[in-house]
Amino acid sequence: MSNVMLDDFIFRTEDIKEEELLDLYVESKMDRENINFIKTKAPLLLVGSRGTGKTMLLRVAEKELDDSFEQERVLCVLVSFKKAIFLEAVEDPQYFRQWMIAKILFTLKRKIEKKGLMLSEPGIFARYFDIGAGQDETLTDRLGGFIKVLEQSSRKRDFDVKNEIRKIMNYDTEDIEILNEVDYLHALVEDLCQVLNIDRLIFLFDEACHNFIPSQQRQFFTLFRDLRSSLISCKAAVYPGITSYGTFQQFHDASVRKVERDLQEPGFVPLMREIVRNQVSDEIYKKLEQQGELFDCLIYAATGNPRLLLKSIYLSTSKSFNSNNVNNTLKEFYRTNIWNEHTKLGEIYRGHKSLVDWGRDFIEKVVLVDTNEKNESRINEGRTQQTIYFAIHRDAPEAVKHAIRILEYSGIVSIETEGTRVRGKVFDRYQINIGIILSTVKTPTLLARNLIQGLSVKLYTDYGMNSPHYQGITHFSEDQVNFNDVIEHVLRISVEGLDITEFQCQRIKEAGFKTLGDILEGSEDNLQKAVNIGPKRARRIWNVAYNATMEYFSG
Repeated sequence: MSNVMLDDFIFRTEDIKEEELLDLYVESKMDRENINFIKTKAPLLLVGSRGTGKTMLLRVAEKELDDSFEQERVLCVLVSFKKAIFLEAVEDPQYFRQWMIAKILFTLKRKIEKKGLMLSEPGIFARYFDIGAGQDETLTDRLGGFIKVLEQSSRKRDFDVKNEIRKIMNYDTEDIEILNEVDYLHALVEDLCQVLNIDRLIFLFDEACHNFIPSQQRQFFTLFRDLRSSLISCKAAVYPGITSYGTFQQFHDASVRKVERDLQEPGFVPLMREIVRNQVSDEIYKKLEQQGELFDCLIYAATGNPRLLLKSIYLSTSKSFNSNNVNNTLKEFYRTNIWNEHTKLGEIYRGHKSLVDWGRDFIEKVVLVDTNEKNESRINEGRTQQTIYFAIHRDAPEAVKHAIRILEYSGIVSIETEGTRVRGKVFDRYQINIGIILSTVKTPTLLARNLIQGLSVKLYTDYGMNSPHYQGITHFSEDQVNFNDVIEHVLRISVEGLDITEFQCQRIKEAGFKTLGDILEGSEDNLQKAVNIGPKRARRIWNVAYNATMEYFSG
């Protein structure tokens, strides 16, 4: 299997072309329920760790709504908040809200044009910007220019943001009501729905929270709540645990649905196998099936996360697919790679470092030890029950809960049940990534069979409100983090750490793209200056760099 290449795998949905989307999409019962809910009028938070498929669900829902638009008249608009982090250096916080509204308006206008909806009343957008009837086409350029100015301002010295915006918009932004008051946006949407015979709008925010720093997240959720009307419903994909909601109440202001897959659900293994089948050649898939037990071991190790599964499949099949290579992959990928990514968060976010380090020690030196001892004792006693679960008291120190939330973001643990009772007290029960557990033993594939067949949610270790294991953890505040310093640090990171081939890395370095900042300051087109980097590779490299940057910020 040495012919398997990194480029053969698509690890991120944003790299998938629209016409290829349904060819790669594999649906579970839960996925269908989530997509159907996305299409309803109710506001929604779609919660899931990195790589669990939130973007895929949003894009499939958008496509289905696009395909049924002529009958249903529901217009779905997928809004991207890429480059939000670059606005942190803009002094006036009001600009960030204006930027979000401008992005929504820009994307809405583009979607209407893409659907071929001809406005019977020229200037319906333009009059809200006081630029004259028949000038809607000019507005697209102005909004795009306004967005670009704000995104680039943090990287330029002695840059007069206000003056540059005035040149583009012909007004100061405080004089453009629709960029400041949601009531004007509601009025515009009402006009659009009436003129274009649209029943309602659905705004999908994919990068809503994993692109924003905490203060921006709080502003976003205020806007999310303000946008709600009889004609507008909002849906946002968020990471578990690390999101700052401000006054937005997670369960009162929106419905919450999770995307993590149930390991014990009938059909789990066939579903995950189908995800792999859609990404590899028939020849390679046949060889995977021939070693079905090893294949299933990698599936369970990924704990339902498609991205982790595809990466481990790639690593295991880059040579012969056998037990030796699968064992090495499990130990290297889950014991080294994932933990290294988690530890990097402490290097970038100095204010978080103590929590990141404590969380790793807590899992490796306490939870994994207790879990393995439980499992081993049952095997020795001839009992089949096995566990990947642990529970944290609801009233544990806030720093402990924050450290666990960072572990959720990293994909090392995930919430299994919130608010379960243990001996009359309330705990949150978590599950450890199975790959993490398997990586602690010499031969992971031998442990996998007993662990998976005997898995029982009733077996777990609980850590109380004042557990002695919490000693030494320090208080944490988001205000400890200087995000301007974080931005500068991350943008200086070398491209050598990106998830691209050595050939691609060398070509872009030769073309002058040596850091993440070098890539992100330009566009996909700029990357095509590199030798043998065409449009497809340029898009993938830019997306890899962008997502790597955002994942640093999100921690």
